[in-house]
Amino acid sequence: MLKSHSLPNSTAISDLLEHVVCDYCGHDDAVSLGHLPPKQNITVPMHRMGVAALDFDTQEISFVKCRQCGLIYMNPRMTDQAIQRFYDTVYAIPGASTQFESHQQERANYILDTTDAFLNVSKPMLLDIGCGGGQLLKIAQQRGWEVAGSELSSVAAESASQALGIPIFHGDFRDMTPAEYDVITMKSVVEHLCEPMNYLQAAVDLLKPGGVIFFNVPNYNSWERRFAQSTKQLWRGFIIEHLYYFTPSLIRQFANALEVDVVRMNSWVNNLTYPNPLAPLFTRSKTVNITASSDQNIQSHIQPEPVTLPQRMLRYSNQLILDTIATASNGRESDNKCNGNALFVWLQKPHQPL
Repeated sequence: MLKSHSLPNSTAISDLLEHVVCDYCGHDDAVSLGHLPPKQNITVPMHRMGVAALDFDTQEISFVKCRQCGLIYMNPRMTDQAIQRFYDTVYAIPGASTQFESHQQERANYILDTTDAFLNVSKPMLLDIGCGGGQLLKIAQQRGWEVAGSELSSVAAESASQALGIPIFHGDFRDMTPAEYDVITMKSVVEHLCEPMNYLQAAVDLLKPGGVIFFNVPNYNSWERRFAQSTKQLWRGFIIEHLYYFTPSLIRQFANALEVDVVRMNSWVNNLTYPNPLAPLFTRSKTVNITASSDQNIQSHIQPEPVTLPQRMLRYSNQLILDTIATASNGRESDNKCNGNALFVWLQKPHQPL
């Protein structure tokens, strides 16, 4: 059984920051891996805007690795209040949800196809935790699956409900009316949670015998992360909204504790292509509509600091190298290699209780 330790053992530093112990093993014995960069050096405009909405210096935020179990996490990390402020700011940007959830149809079909191969059910019951605007649920519904969803964002939950024609639960899925499901998906959810161990255990508890849970998480063992470390760069995967990072070994340990089988785990992304080495030199930075915020401090951090042409070329060259490594580490659909920046995991509950 998995049990979270971080929330019961957190220590408030301010309204926005808290010190935590390892969520997996409960120890407070970690080594620093680096700090979140200053706001002006954060490359994604919407991430800069979210960070600018917070009042603390991002240098205070570290990414650490537990010496006891190897879990990687943010410490100190954002409190619930800070997390809410971050997402309220980011998702208030017109078109933000569309950008976050674009190019999802092909990926959703791949997830559902792979999951269906492990099932022996004609009309699976699916719960999508953190369903966003309901893209994955819509595709499953079109396949004849019975679908349900939960979403913390009221705006996203309402949008999904309208798209699907069914109620979407607004809030923590653990507060839903108890039910059993053949499939549970947590797409880009686990790394954002304050207590991921409790969430994983609660999700598995809702699975029927033989049911499958899918989730994806950042992979600390990726080739790109190792290259970044060797060149003394902060890994691009270290971003403020990701509270936790994982490895294949940790996932297998979680599976043992959950009493489920790892039926598939890899880093394959079906729509990833190698970068064009010439494109960055002729691509202008996209602007972000900031009319959603009247805060001048926030607005001042939307656009990056001006750079010289040599600096720009150096940054693009480095970006090209990192993008190429990320693509090369993607692997193939047929293998179970876990070298990419993400781990895609399918766990299956035994057909008979252990």
